[in-house]
Amino acid sequence: EKIDEATGGWGLGYADLAPETPKTPLGIAFLATNGCYAFAGLALGVQGEFLLGTLTEIAGAVSFWYHYSQLEFGKDRSEVRLALLTDYITAGAALITGGVYMANMGIQSVPFEAVAAGSLAVLFLSLSWVWEFGAPYLFWHSLWHVMSAYTGYIVGQAHISGSLTM
Repeated sequence: EKIDEATGGWGLGYADLAPETPKTPLGIAFLATNGCYAFAGLALGVQGEFLLGTLTEIAGAVSFWYHYSQLEFGKDRSEVRLALLTDYITAGAALITGGVYMANMGIQSVPFEAVAAGSLAVLFLSLSWVWEFGAPYLFWHSLWHVMSAYTGYIVGQAHISGSLTM
């Protein structure tokens, strides 16, 4: 309730994805895009980037939980709001870690590919907020999952290669 008061109800609001469910083709495809976080996190971890890799994997698992709940329970449900709040926390931890990695190396040394992919990710996330319903949301937010996971992977790779320090 405090978050709703502070944000005018926006902070824990979420898209109504009806008629899609976790069992419809679009719902399944959407949920599958969370696998990009698992792949990116695992690939980073195998190469020795344990912090960002683990945070990325956790963020992906929580994102899957949130979106599964969103598809399963529908609008205005406390189960979904709890998952969304947890998603904010875990995704935030991964984003902040990647941001610290980039800040420590200096903006001039951040790989262009990370800037481009990250910019596309933010664009796709923004578009999912503009069209916050049904299939348009599923499309744009799926692209957010793909590009944000890829961005995290690129930043992690730069950190592994010694371009970035924590």
